[in-house]
Amino acid sequence: MKFLLLLLLSINTQAGLFDFVSIHQANKAYEDQNYQLAGDKFSKINNDAALLNQANSLYKQGLYKQSLEKYQDIKQTDLTFDRLYNSGNAYAKSGKINEAIESYQEALTIKKDEDALFNLELLKKQKRKRKKNNKDKNKKNNKQKKNSQKNKTKEKPKNKQQQRKKLNTIKQQRWEKSLNKELRTLMIPLTKQHDKNAQNPW
Repeated sequence: MKFLLLLLLSINTQAGLFDFVSIHQANKAYEDQNYQLAGDKFSKINNDAALLNQANSLYKQGLYKQSLEKYQDIKQTDLTFDRLYNSGNAYAKSGKINEAIESYQEALTIKKDEDALFNLELLKKQKRKRKKNNKDKNKKNNKQKKNSQKNKTKEKPKNKQQQRKKLNTIKQQRWEKSLNKELRTLMIPLTKQHDKNAQNPW
């Protein structure tokens, strides 16, 4: 991350001694990596260079969203490259690759910079890799879905066949069981003993 330790040349010549003390304290805190104190000190100075450094302090604290808000507030044209480059870094750290790429591309239209170009190419590769991974993942999910559907359709006939086979087996067992039972037969006498006193109906 490029940090612009500004001498704050753009400070109004009417700035009081207090502003110069604040600038010195803010720069010292930033150099000592006390980014919270540096951000607080830079916030008390009213110009775009201090706003850029305040945004950089927020970035260093991992407060990317807040740093992006500050970068967007910078209007001074001679700070446009730094604003865009640092915005690209904050977007990249936030996982917003498309926005980061746009910021780096805009920064490179202002001036050629090896770091900006390197970051841009790195993010483009990362974007292609993500796209390829997502494509591969979608293919894999579709393939698994198709296989799952094939397996379900294969299982249904198997299940029906198994059910039929089981039903036939049960029927067969019942049939065999009924054949193996001892058959009870009733003996019906073919001739009745005739009662001599009974009349013959014919």
